[in-house]
Amino acid sequence: MRRRIVLLTGFLLLGGAGVATASPTTDGLDWAPCEEGSTVMCAPMTVPIDWDDRSLGTIDVIVARTEATGQKVGTLVYMPGGPGDSGVNRLLRGNVVPAAVAEKYDVVSYDPRGTNRSNPVVCDADLVANLPETVPDAGARLADVQEYARDLGESCRQHTGPLVDHVDNVSVAHDIDALRAELGERKVTLYGRSYGTLAGQMYAENFPHRVRGLVLDSVFDHSLPAREFLTTEASFAEDSFVEFEKWCAADASCVLHGQDVGQVYGELWERALRGELPMPAAALNQQLVNRFYGPAWANAATLLQSLADGARIAAQEEVTPFPLGAFCTDHKVRISSQREWESLWRDQKAAAPTVRTHFAWGAVSLCSAWPADTPNPQHRTRLDDDVPPVLIMNALHDPATGYGWAKSVHRQVGGALLTYDGWGHGVTDRNDCTRAVFTRYVLERKTPRPGTHCAV
Repeated sequence: MRRRIVLLTGFLLLGGAGVATASPTTDGLDWAPCEEGSTVMCAPMTVPIDWDDRSLGTIDVIVARTEATGQKVGTLVYMPGGPGDSGVNRLLRGNVVPAAVAEKYDVVSYDPRGTNRSNPVVCDADLVANLPETVPDAGARLADVQEYARDLGESCRQHTGPLVDHVDNVSVAHDIDALRAELGERKVTLYGRSYGTLAGQMYAENFPHRVRGLVLDSVFDHSLPAREFLTTEASFAEDSFVEFEKWCAADASCVLHGQDVGQVYGELWERALRGELPMPAAALNQQLVNRFYGPAWANAATLLQSLADGARIAAQEEVTPFPLGAFCTDHKVRISSQREWESLWRDQKAAAPTVRTHFAWGAVSLCSAWPADTPNPQHRTRLDDDVPPVLIMNALHDPATGYGWAKSVHRQVGGALLTYDGWGHGVTDRNDCTRAVFTRYVLERKTPRPGTHCAV
């Protein structure tokens, strides 16, 4: 399902596998160029739909590989997040690790089960294109949202089959371990970024003896119940908006320089609620917060100014696909009434008095009636002593996986927390300092000292 409404976007997972000496140059996979003339090689890997019940059949997960640029000493597994990102496409666009790591490691990735080339979940196109209103302040009704979720989910099951119940991150972790075995690696170094860090956590939880190292960049906290998840996500969006306001006040190049940016957004929000913008309020929030990922502050200011000036901007501009089913199989959500739903809305709006919400609101609301199993419900990550020290990396001002989540996961898994004293989503490739911390961990398995920060 390639949904043109982003309910949570931009999440990325990278992964690394490595051993002290070079891995075999042959394995059980049938490699061929991913595209004509490409040096990136692809292969199908057959895995069961349900790792606990092989009678449901199999699917092919498509994997990709780029070779080390120098003397190879091991293999890195790049695991895309999103959920719904394509690891194959990421490798086709260029290498995904610092040059010093790419010199010594093959990089292997894949399209996660149920997405892209790996048996994508297919749903009714008309339903996919017609999401109902999800903002209570605009008159949305939980009953309508839940009816839509049930209809959409049943259409996905009709077109896809039992895979819709098995696109969770524990299933992905099993796929990762199957890939490790195919590659002939005894242990792997996992590098996860954003929502993909959940796959890294689930792999380490379920296969602790196979972990050589684990990097969690912009980490997802899977321990949160729905109310806390929504309020923290909204607070992260609000924090990034405050940083955006500061930039605009200080930088004369901002097209809103000298204006009350919060007021500009607030007026646009009210217009969206009244149907006076070319997009609903949820899409306004989504488009703005998406621009904080870079961050692309100048672009965010231009968006708000253009809308204030009456420009016709498509509601689906710059929207990333979001396979809702993957999120719902990792999150058990129960909302029993309109009153409870509106209580959740008020709490997350109180956490974000300016931006009002985070577009994660839509995903959580739909998951409350998604007609599929939840094999990987929320829980604290539990790692045993077989897992080596974990490296967590996070920006102070991240609009999606905020610093509070990094501190929470750090308390759960231990290890070291590297703080990037800046903005945006994704830390590893921010500057020489963050790249050096990542590279030293992967190549030498050394974590930074407690309290280490990388300046902007």
